[in-house]
Amino acid sequence: MMDKEYYVKLSQDAQENYTFYKEDAEASIHRREYTTSKRYDIAPYWYARQGEVPGDISDEETDTYYEFDQDDRIRVSACDELIDGYAYITYEENKMTTRTFVDGILDSIKEYLLQGGLIDRSMEYFPRFDKLEVEDYIYEGTTLVQIYQPQYENDAYFDHLLRTHFEYDEQGNLLRVLDGAKGVIYIRMPSEEVLILRETVKEELFQALKEIISDLCENQSGKEYCFMSIYLHDEVHTVYSPIFHPGLKEVRDEQVEENDNNEDEYYYTIWNSGDHPMNDQQELTDQHLIQKLRTLIMYWRSNGDWWEEGMSLWKEVAYALNEKTNWSDYSILTENFVVFVEWEAIDVMNGDLQESIPHAKLLRLQSENLAPTV
Repeated sequence: MMDKEYYVKLSQDAQENYTFYKEDAEASIHRREYTTSKRYDIAPYWYARQGEVPGDISDEETDTYYEFDQDDRIRVSACDELIDGYAYITYEENKMTTRTFVDGILDSIKEYLLQGGLIDRSMEYFPRFDKLEVEDYIYEGTTLVQIYQPQYENDAYFDHLLRTHFEYDEQGNLLRVLDGAKGVIYIRMPSEEVLILRETVKEELFQALKEIISDLCENQSGKEYCFMSIYLHDEVHTVYSPIFHPGLKEVRDEQVEENDNNEDEYYYTIWNSGDHPMNDQQELTDQHLIQKLRTLIMYWRSNGDWWEEGMSLWKEVAYALNEKTNWSDYSILTENFVVFVEWEAIDVMNGDLQESIPHAKLLRLQSENLAPTV
């Protein structure tokens, strides 16, 4: 493998000859294409691996655009990944090189080495971090079956990044992408199969969360709980493996007593799980269920709406738990105990609890001044 010193020299050359590479690329331009966001990448299956959706071609001028030469090769990409970042691409017989600059300063230089017309290896050097990232592309015939990143070879923490696996259907179309731990990164499924999996996962999450609450009740020591928050963060893994954060009645009682008649602050405070002890937090433990949920989330991620779909699923689980479970069977849960979905931008004052809590239970909370009247 070419050593880092080689790329340090390439970086120095790119920076010293910035104007040359910029003008050389621009002189070859035959047409420009504006897009709504990043649309092209040389790396095979880049979008499937990243779980992103390619941008659309735009009829209007946008900040993101690509410029092509007469052979329809991209020579310039503008702001497709970096704000004010411009990449200039050169082509040789067995190599493509991308030099990316931000405000005229080199951000990275990347080489793609080809064999038989296929990308055999890519190497990207980031001078700011003195960091070299390598990918080896492994084929069966002309079909990409694996990507290997040797820089992660001896670090178990990055085992999921060491190898990426590609699976195809009988027609040769990409079906699934798996990480080094065989976790789903990308999956293609018929819509009816997605609906069936969603209903299966919803029912299993219902049962799993009910068991988690039961276990919490059995293992407590003199505590009484007033809610269980399903906390979602805006990162994919927190939606397929969220934190379940119980709220203590004694903490809420103190908050109620300290009410200073500021409604917005009061209701936000008494529904904020972050004010309650972290040592009571719970998580899903059924790895088969986690993988099913992950498959759903990754499918939605590849279609651009994983956050909304994931949140909707968890709200339905919470609603079903509140509707179908008699919490009075659990002696250490308050009579108005509920499960609800919480996230950083939750707006309790504008009805965000309603999708988790059935109307009858919400009315009871409102009657006790524990929920706002929306």
